[in-house]
Order: sequence, then C-alpha cells, then structure tokens
Amino acid sequence: MELNMILTITRRADSEQFAEFFRNYGCSVVMSVVANGTANKSLLSMLGLNASEKMVSVTFADTSLRRKLMRKLSSEMKIDMPDRGVAVSVPFSSAVSSAAAALTPVTPADRAGNTDAKEEEPMESKYELIITICNGGYTDMVMDAARAAGAAGGTVIHAKGTGAMSAKKFFGLSIAAEKEMVFIVAKTANKKDIMRAIVQNAGADSEANALVFSLPVNDTAGFRLMED
Repeated sequence: MELNMILTITRRADSEQFAEFFRNYGCSVVMSVVANGTANKSLLSMLGLNASEKMVSVTFADTSLRRKLMRKLSSEMKIDMPDRGVAVSVPFSSAVSSAAAALTPVTPADRAGNTDAKEEEPMESKYELIITICNGGYTDMVMDAARAAGAAGGTVIHAKGTGAMSAKKFFGLSIAAEKEMVFIVAKTANKKDIMRAIVQNAGADSEANALVFSLPVNDTAGFRLMED
C-alpha cells in the first residue's frame, strides 16, 4: 500500500476547519504547527492574500484516499479561492508496517484483499517541495535567494535540533541551535535553480548556514491562481 504525506498550509483561523475535514474522511492522525508566510507584498496583492499567521497541517493517506482528498479540497473546501491555502502530497518511499496501518483507514475491500485495484502509474512530478533548514533569523536571506531564482514564496516553521550532545554537527549545522525550516513549493523545472541559489547565497559559507533538500510532489490543490 502506497502511503502519502499530505501537507496543507492554511490561515491559522481556518486550521480547525481543515482538520475536521480530514477527520471526516477517516484520517485519524492530523498534526498541526503554527508557521509564518514569506511571500512578498506584490505577490500577496496579486493573489489577494494577507500576511496572516499560517498553520501547517500534516496527515497521511493511501493512494485512493489521497486522490479523493485532493479533489475534495478543491470542490468542498474551496482551497483554490484567494487566501484559502495550498496542499501538496508527498509519497513515502517506505514506512514501518505497524505504524503505517494506524495512519490510514482500512476498508472492507482492503481486508478482503482487493486484487482489482489498479497500481498508480509512475508520473513525472510537476512540482517539488523544497525544504531548507537554516539558522534562526536568516529566513529573509534564504527567501531573497530563492525569489531571485523564481520562487514565489514560502512558509516558515521555527524549530530546534534534538541531536545527541556528542553529535554536535550534522552536514555543518549546529544541531542544538535554534533553526528555521522553510517550505517552498516550486515547479520542477525551477527546482535546481532555486536550490542552487540558496546554497550559493545562504549556504554553509554564510551566516544562514542553510541545508537544502527536495521531495517529489505527486498531487497538489490550491495552485490554480498561481498557474493562471
């Protein structure tokens, strides 16, 4: 069973409404964290968005449920409307079976062993999720570099490393220091340029000391205005 992580970014005021939406469709695990948007003023104005506090919510779904959720986010939750939010789905390469079983609902057909279900054909990802971990207070440096390479905006989560005392550094990053995680959804064609710009302008040789990686996105919702 393919398992997907669905990451939804909404206004904080709407977070409980979206959490209830996911629970109504059988997602037993919905985790949320407060975040901040980084879109510049001209983009916010173009999309009709406000620089309000955001909420990042994470839940999990198999392929069939993921497709339904992404459709319903558009039709039922109106996520394509201005200042509503965006959602992306990231496939897992693997998951511990006992834990994965608790993350997604199991239907009677699943219990019976539904052999008629079609496997999802491999698809070329149109978008990628770029994640940057940098020193606290240097989000602007990261986003300035990313925007110069074509990124529209990002979402920031404040974090702190939890590494062992003996492991003081990981890829040059100080584990225990205050960190910020910057999430950027970018078109696949722009991914390399954005990641290269962040490394060159806010990487290990800068005060931001940023580490950058990307994850493939197999489904999206809420990007209609951006694509238009």
